[in-house]
Amino acid sequence: MDESSQARSLNDTRRPAHGWGRALVGVFALFGLAVALPAFVDLARSGAGMRLPAGLSGLCGVGYVVLSVAVAHNGRRMRRVGWACLVVELVGLVAVNVVGLTGSAWSVWGSAWWYLPVLLPLVGGAQLWLADPRRIVTNAERITDISDTIQGTVHRDRK
Repeated sequence: MDESSQARSLNDTRRPAHGWGRALVGVFALFGLAVALPAFVDLARSGAGMRLPAGLSGLCGVGYVVLSVAVAHNGRRMRRVGWACLVVELVGLVAVNVVGLTGSAWSVWGSAWWYLPVLLPLVGGAQLWLADPRRIVTNAERITDISDTIQGTVHRDRK
């Protein structure tokens, strides 16, 4: 076998991600499970009148669990999944409150859950935007270009 057909090993020299992004993944997962599990129990036990609020709470909880995976992964496709989950969470929140449905995690703007259904999508959107690799690379290239321009003028001034 020649060298071109053999797989080369790559060393990832980046530091592991720590900080508020990792904490946010945990908050999304815990909140999603805390909302989804009781909703699924309510779905199994409830009559026909309570199925819609319990189903919406289950959707809300599953959305947050998927969002936690999307934020943790941070790949291109998972970022799209994360943005889709955020949109579903926000649309669900507004729709439930416009219709006036009670008994859902989204009801009364999430007051039963300390307004986390309002706050978490906003914080999640900020995290997805701030941690976007394309945005980070673009900003780094701009800084490098500015630095090169400044250093070029400094070197010309010294001559």
